[in-house]
Amino acid sequence: MNDSPDVTERLLAVAADLFAREGFDAVSVRDITSRAKANLGAVTYHFGSKEALFHAVIERVGAGFADRFASLAAQPGTPLERIAAIVTMVLTERDLPAPTMILRELATDRPLPAPLVRLMRRNLETMAGLIREGQHDGSISKGEPGLLAMSVMAQPFLLRVGSRIPLDVAGVDRADPKTQQRLVKHVVGIIHRSLSTHPQGRS
Repeated sequence: MNDSPDVTERLLAVAADLFAREGFDAVSVRDITSRAKANLGAVTYHFGSKEALFHAVIERVGAGFADRFASLAAQPGTPLERIAAIVTMVLTERDLPAPTMILRELATDRPLPAPLVRLMRRNLETMAGLIREGQHDGSISKGEPGLLAMSVMAQPFLLRVGSRIPLDVAGVDRADPKTQQRLVKHVVGIIHRSLSTHPQGRS
């Protein structure tokens, strides 16, 4: 096997796919290097360990999403409008980073990986900042911003990470564009009513 200059990229791509489909514990270094057509020692050489490679995968797939999250929060509009834009993005973004990988980590007894914690905290603080802004201008009801931010993100996060729940439990087919549109409108409306000092403003 040829340890070519792009081996780091191949290792990251293969590891992201395997970790998402099978979970961290079920994937061996040999599985990764074999599919990446790299030497068995390539993971240690380029990353130091399988865990370090896993952390690098999380950083890669999560950083772009966190950047989009922050970009929407910085757009013009009221805090509630920007919150609605973020919730819509989480529900509709086709390239949402590795929801299966995140779900597998949440199902284990070990602490969440540090890069995942950092990215989730970054997104949570972005949302909490919007809530503080809305509380300051009087458009969002009083309450602890961090807890409100967690409540806001819980619905779209669950619907994306637990992707089979809407279809298998509630019969809601998110693959149907019209159904997806109705679902987004419903979730955004509930969040608006739960936050707004004038909840009747959105149906």
